[in-house]
Amino acid sequence: MPRPPHPPGSTKPRTPSKGRKPRPGLPDKASVVAVKTLTSPKGNRYRIIETDETDAYDPPIGTDKKPKQ
Repeated sequence: MPRPPHPPGSTKPRTPSKGRKPRPGLPDKASVVAVKTLTSPKGNRYRIIETDETDAYDPPIGTDKKPKQ
């Protein structure tokens, strides 16, 4: 669900208050590697969050499936 737009005349982006709990499903701040912004053709903005987290079903990092020659 996208955020509502900023109030008219507001140029400062919203920042969560310090006492607010993190949103469910978002990664821990320590695991965030990069954050990129994507703007759709309609003008909607999305944040792409890259983390170092993996799921249990992901293959282990650093293992190559290619045979060595």
